[in-house]
Amino acid sequence: MTIIDEWTGRHAHALRTALRLTNEAFAERLGISPRTLTKWRERPESVPSPCLQQALDTYLQQAPPDAHLRFAANLGLENRQVPIDNAVLTQLNTALGDLTRALARLQPDGPE
Repeated sequence: MTIIDEWTGRHAHALRTALRLTNEAFAERLGISPRTLTKWRERPESVPSPCLQQALDTYLQQAPPDAHLRFAANLGLENRQVPIDNAVLTQLNTALGDLTRALARLQPDGPE
């Protein structure tokens, strides 16, 4: 998941479009006016208040996986490599070995 250290207007706009919300709907969720969102889009370097930063964090965390992908793509991060979790990789290798052994047991012993 993409982590934002400090939200800017650019990030907020990327999240709004990733969630496929109108300015009005997104503004209502954040408890701000749609004009504020327009200002953020016009001044992408502007930084929302700490309270809004937390709200944006929450909406990003609660977003469905496809919205996370759109958010990263909107920010130009879609080519970012995700680190591999070695514990998960070990579990997958173990499961693959178990599956291979199970399939071998189901195979006939040879041509008849």
